[in-house]
Amino acid sequence: MAALGSGAFTGTAEAAVKVGAKAAAAPPTGTVRVFWLRPTDMAFDQRYPDGITRVMQESQRFYRQELGKTFKLNNPTVEVVTGDHNRAWYENTANGDDPYWWVVFNMQRELMAKLGLRAPDSRWLCVGEISAEKQGVSGGGGGGGWVILSGHDADGAAGTNGAMNRWYGGMVHELGHALGLPDSTYTDGTPMSASFYDYPNCHFSQAQKNGMLNGPYGSFLS
Repeated sequence: MAALGSGAFTGTAEAAVKVGAKAAAAPPTGTVRVFWLRPTDMAFDQRYPDGITRVMQESQRFYRQELGKTFKLNNPTVEVVTGDHNRAWYENTANGDDPYWWVVFNMQRELMAKLGLRAPDSRWLCVGEISAEKQGVSGGGGGGGWVILSGHDADGAAGTNGAMNRWYGGMVHELGHALGLPDSTYTDGTPMSASFYDYPNCHFSQAQKNGMLNGPYGSFLS
């Protein structure tokens, strides 16, 4: 898991806008929009939107438990997007200097072009997951109102990659980044450290709660 650096994130956003892109019907401002991008060589599998929905709903519950406020999900929670390319294209097409980000930056660029999204986007907080990953290379992260995750997270949400608490904790962690929090500098019992692997036995500190509630996406929490 990684936080999106501002330089890399801005570069991705600049590369992402395509003239003539068709915007989707807009859900209410302040909504969390969640996307599963399915490459052309992957058959549709209902376990993915269903599983990602459950991960988001559990994260929503945890945030309410911790903050007394939480985010609103779109209806339906997951927007399924058919990609323009096969898995290998997303995995191997360079997008920035670090191959760790290629899969998720390629996904983000395509979502932005297809749906008229921005990075950051003051209208929505966006979560994108893609069923593509180069083993041992590809990753994901969160920051600036976005969470972008590669294949192992999508598989985890679908129930095919180990215990669900790992994937619940991972989403809580990345949403913290999207809402403006940095990583903790040591394992401190909060979801912004490696303690998220022990989910649900982790809790936000008061400083982290204040950081989200008073941050750039604090108005998304109600």
